Formats: sequence, C-alpha cells, structure tokens
Amino acid sequence: MAFFSKKNHDPQIPTKEELISSQIESLEQFIEKAPQRLKEEIERERTTMPAPDSLRDREREKIFYHAYSKRQMQNERRFQARNTVLFLLLATALLAVCWWIYAELHRHGILS
Repeated sequence: MAFFSKKNHDPQIPTKEELISSQIESLEQFIEKAPQRLKEEIERERTTMPAPDSLRDREREKIFYHAYSKRQMQNERRFQARNTVLFLLLATALLAVCWWIYAELHRHGILS
C-alpha cells in the first residue's frame, strides 16, 4: 500500500520545520543587531566626507541660494517702495479731499 509507506528522508535535506526555525533564528539575530547596525551606519555617515562632486554641488547650491536671497531682497524692497509711493499718494489725496471739504464748508459760511 502506497498510502501508508514512509518516504525515506535524506538527512542532508532539511525539513520544513528546520527551515522555518533557521529563518526565525536569522530574523531574531537581525532584530537584535539592528540598533547597533543603525548606530554604526549613522556614525559612518556622520564621519565620512562627501564626494568631491557633491562638495561642488553644495557650493553651487549655496551660491545660488545666496544670489536668490539677494534677488528676493531686491524684489521685496521694490515692492515696499511701490507700496510706500501708493500710500503717499493716498494720504495726499485724502488730505486734499479733507482740505476741499473744509474750504467748501468755510466758503458757504457753515464753519464761520
């Protein structure tokens, strides 16, 4: 009867349980060593100098943002100057209208 016959198990081929337990062990070791590995990686990144082309890119970026901030400041000054001119025009117009109202009231004798 083929249903009840036991298959010969080769000792060199691991069973499913052995495979699963070995995977569990490797994952547990991975989890245990993870914090130390992360610390080492952070320390390595912190102490390692960037590549020279990266330094050039960073310098170029620094110059660009410096020039960008100068242009931004120039635009902001121009915008504030334009707003100041508009404010002065508004104030002058307001004073002119107030003076005109005062002159008309005085001319008609209301404010004698």
